[in-house]
Amino acid sequence: MEAQQTKSIITKAAYDLLIGICKNALPMEACGILASSEGILRDEDPYIIDTVIPITNKHIDPTHSFTFDPAEWTSAYYAMQKNRQKLVGLFHSHPRTEAIPSSSDSEGFLPASELSYWIVSLRSSETPHVQPYRRSEGAFIPLELVLT
Repeated sequence: MEAQQTKSIITKAAYDLLIGICKNALPMEACGILASSEGILRDEDPYIIDTVIPITNKHIDPTHSFTFDPAEWTSAYYAMQKNRQKLVGLFHSHPRTEAIPSSSDSEGFLPASELSYWIVSLRSSETPHVQPYRRSEGAFIPLELVLT
């Protein structure tokens, strides 16, 4: 039986890039993908996120929701494959609200996905709050964020 993921590990450089991408998108929601180049430390440890790839938000109301640009998503996915990276997470920002999944976040998430799901709250842009989650039995379970 596989151990449940309890933490998400991200490099400091990737974390800083994630915050910068989200701040630069204001007042729109930023979105994109998180990848790992390193593989697994031990069987029970999660991947280390070292790559942040922004994807243009094509939602009809990008100040309150997000939708990946399909062409950019496809291009990014194939670039990760070519670079031997593993897709490990999705992210988006909440420009005005807390880093808590909204009802639209729940509707748009793949129910059986093993990806982590990161929300960056810019409610206080001076002190952004980043919260990774995993999805389990229809609920978002907060993960411990570990900077490396």
